[in-house]
Amino acid sequence: MIKSSTWFLGVTFWWAILASTSALGAGLELSRSGEPPDQKIAVTSPGVYRAVVYQASGGGINEFYNLASDPEAKLSLPWKDRGLFEVGWHGNSFKNPGADKKTCCNNHALGAKPEDGCYDGCADWPSMAHKELKATGELAVIEQSPARVRIRAKAPYVWWAKFVHKLTAEVVYTFYPTGRIVMQMHVTNSGDKPFHWSGEYGPHISVSASDKTPENDRGFVWSTPKQEKFVSGSPSEELVLASSDKAKTRLMLSIPPEEQMLFTRFMQHDGHTVGWDRAGYGSGSLVMEAGYDNTWACMIQMGTTGSTLVPELKTARDALPYALQYRVAPKASNADLVTDDPGDLNKDGFNESEGCTVLKGPGPLVLAYERGAGAGFAPVFKVLGWKGEAPQQVKADAKEVPAVSAVVEGNLVLQVLGTLDGEKVRIEIGR
Repeated sequence: MIKSSTWFLGVTFWWAILASTSALGAGLELSRSGEPPDQKIAVTSPGVYRAVVYQASGGGINEFYNLASDPEAKLSLPWKDRGLFEVGWHGNSFKNPGADKKTCCNNHALGAKPEDGCYDGCADWPSMAHKELKATGELAVIEQSPARVRIRAKAPYVWWAKFVHKLTAEVVYTFYPTGRIVMQMHVTNSGDKPFHWSGEYGPHISVSASDKTPENDRGFVWSTPKQEKFVSGSPSEELVLASSDKAKTRLMLSIPPEEQMLFTRFMQHDGHTVGWDRAGYGSGSLVMEAGYDNTWACMIQMGTTGSTLVPELKTARDALPYALQYRVAPKASNADLVTDDPGDLNKDGFNESEGCTVLKGPGPLVLAYERGAGAGFAPVFKVLGWKGEAPQQVKADAKEVPAVSAVVEGNLVLQVLGTLDGEKVRIEIGR
């Protein structure tokens, strides 16, 4: 039994300016437009952000707005051809002496001269070239509630507008009201030959940037906790931060620490001269052999000023606790922790693919939450086998804290709308 005197009271509310708990619990909204294969799904957290996923691009977030600074949604931040989150780009040249020049690589299969080197081409996901090649793939909402929206997209990689690869990207986005987007990426090679990557395979943030047309430049600069100026090719660390005073927005990208065995370096591909900039993690010269099948996850957290629901993330050092909250699972004791939930990539009770701590029980629940080095920002709980209604409040050290929650197919999904500042907090879910 843990005595109440051992708990540290520490709950910060950003919601004082709001009128009621019911307003806080409004949560996410979803809308659809267009028809397949040109369907669009928009996820809106009122006053926070709007993200629009395009089927035509293969499933990219081709529009993203910071509604805190841009309430009329006039300034979309991503490069419109790729989207906010992208994985891939250039392949690697390689030597293949003695091979049949028609089948050794995509370059020769498309008619390159025999003396030209072997090259598998670019592998773009997402990209509006998917629409040109009629390779737009699948797009579906797989979970919808005020607490979160999950969207699955699946499409092949393409080489610009001239070739459809046997590489397939299947992403599941999990959107939360607080500017947090978690991605699970499943990449497979169903072809009969390998794909040779350059150092650009990995998760990236892609934004509109232009040296020629200032109105199309979003003003983002890149940094990491150890580098005020981003250095492409340097060893990867906890996060990448894109900061823009012009857009009044920060975008943080982070990965679980185990994935730094794959994503060993930072990557930037600066295309200001033609309208874009991208940066994030790279993987060195990865070769995806025939039959390749791999799943990983990452997170984007929006930062801004003037929002009651989103942290500022002024610098990469300020963002570090928010990355650590995702990278190092907070401890949840005195409750039935689930370590085999699909998407929990290291079986520690925190689902990296959904960004939540997973528990089970019919409720009510009382647990000890230890944030560790993390920020304690708006933690998410998924409770399997929940009975009863979804609570719109929790108690943190006996103080009522607003929450947004829903019961979906017998499971409770709940996000605490506040920051738990104490090292250890007693959380009561349900009555």
